[in-house]
Amino acid sequence: MMSTMVPTIIGLNEATKGARDQEENRRSESRSQRCHLIATCEVSAGSRAQRQQIHNAKVYLDQDYKFYITKYPSSRMGPFTGQYYEHPAFEENNSSGLITMSPENPPLARWVYLDKETNEVKYGGRKDGEGNVCGPFDWTEDEQYVTLQGNERWLAVRLPEDTRKEQELEDLGLADGDDAVKGLWRLYFDRSGSVGLPEGAETMQIRLKREPAEE
Repeated sequence: MMSTMVPTIIGLNEATKGARDQEENRRSESRSQRCHLIATCEVSAGSRAQRQQIHNAKVYLDQDYKFYITKYPSSRMGPFTGQYYEHPAFEENNSSGLITMSPENPPLARWVYLDKETNEVKYGGRKDGEGNVCGPFDWTEDEQYVTLQGNERWLAVRLPEDTRKEQELEDLGLADGDDAVKGLWRLYFDRSGSVGLPEGAETMQIRLKREPAEE
């Protein structure tokens, strides 16, 4: 009887391994797929005006190497268009890094990192990320939302200077210009429960949803 069971057990093991390999290939392909990032927030978060500016707004990169959230980007901005990628700071064959195409001319693949001093999300070359938080970036169990160091402590931040600049452009009648940005928020990550923002800064907890980018 044992002789008849052995082929069955081997067949089951091979089927299990095949399914596991297939799932690993699917996961790897999904992680390498380029995507945009969409900010989402709870219906009870912040004020109605804040939710209107943030919820379902895309994440953009500006040429100051910082990340922004807005529904009205300027002509110098480009949407986050990136993917998980192997980072030299982590174990071999990882996909714990995050890269994105930059709005530079010509566009370049840049690393995403968190400034350890300001907790602001930025992008740059490999040396720019050294000494800062380069990951590990991952996704939630449903593979829909981005995490950093296993958490979703993303923050949309609006500094007093952002509000002041927007008002100045409106007063000058330049609010609809190519370089004007309405409802601008910055992207931060709260690692310690205290981001250390200037007085008067507005904050809102958000999630970053992955949206497949058109090839």
